[in-house]
Amino acid sequence: MTERVSTGIISSKHLHGVVTLVVAAAVLVFAAGCAQKGSPVEPDDGGYRIVGTLAIAGYAEDVEVAGTLCLVAAGQGGLVLVDVSDPASPEYLSTAVTSYPAMGCAYVASDSLAFAAIGAQGIYVYDVSDLLNPVWQSNGQGTFTRDVVTREVTPGDYHEVLTADAYGIRTQECYYYEALDTWYFRQAVAEGAAGVARGICAHGNLALLAIEELGLSIYDVTDVTNVLYLGGVDTPGEARAVAAEGSYAYVADWRKGLQVVDISDPSSPEIVASADMDGLADGICYYGGKVYVAAHTEGLRVFDVSDPTDPRAAGFLETPFANDVFVTDSYVYVADRDWGLVVAEEE
Repeated sequence: MTERVSTGIISSKHLHGVVTLVVAAAVLVFAAGCAQKGSPVEPDDGGYRIVGTLAIAGYAEDVEVAGTLCLVAAGQGGLVLVDVSDPASPEYLSTAVTSYPAMGCAYVASDSLAFAAIGAQGIYVYDVSDLLNPVWQSNGQGTFTRDVVTREVTPGDYHEVLTADAYGIRTQECYYYEALDTWYFRQAVAEGAAGVARGICAHGNLALLAIEELGLSIYDVTDVTNVLYLGGVDTPGEARAVAAEGSYAYVADWRKGLQVVDISDPSSPEIVASADMDGLADGICYYGGKVYVAAHTEGLRVFDVSDPTDPRAAGFLETPFANDVFVTDSYVYVADRDWGLVVAEEE
């Protein structure tokens, strides 16, 4: 749910016929050395400041935080577990290896279960009760799974898993099988859509699905074995991710920035406001009257939505390539392709 490296332009001058290439080369080497992965080099000036970073193998695509545990879906780098008990010094714990790139992640705290959305292989679930040694449990179905959310139901026994993939929305049940001491999946429903779903949000008994050119779709998931399509609205861009609070959904709409949708009548959702921004809106998180948007090369963009019908720019944080964002009481966690995990706070 950030900073850009700047490079100076070096002009060489002729001094008595001698080109000062040595000086230029030295400055270039210094500049290149400053742009190390996981090492911000510029001060913040958008109301947020970076307090810590952690370089991660692969591309950080998605992030979720529960207490002092941070999960990062890191593409080909798998599912990475990070200790953020000291936000100024995030500490790498372990990696749950995935056979395909990890694009999304979710966590069930009551049973220490970590889920990874991994495209053609669907969903993997890991027991991470030992944070230094994630143990693979089983995999759920999926066509091209991009995002995952969970609902804790019965600790120690059963949880619900909702995913966004090429089938649209897919719901599955994750059970504990005592005889084998493992968790396994049982598919409940695959509700088809004409487009490929990119993001999913659980909002009470509703599931909100961001489906690229088709915009936002809303489903009743009161019973995950009987998912009901309620309604949808086409957004002007490509819906990539969605968050919700109260009667409003907030859509990261790629080139069309932030779209605010009134979902008070799920059968007839309506766009009521929008906010343009630089960059490509890809990841999103709502927290405390603000919406945080990961905007790729434009880093993090923040909007005050205390009045959802009138979103106002409320700050920014520059990073090289922000893919996703997660917000807690005190900190903002950014999954950045180039810097890995970025931890920031409001100034």
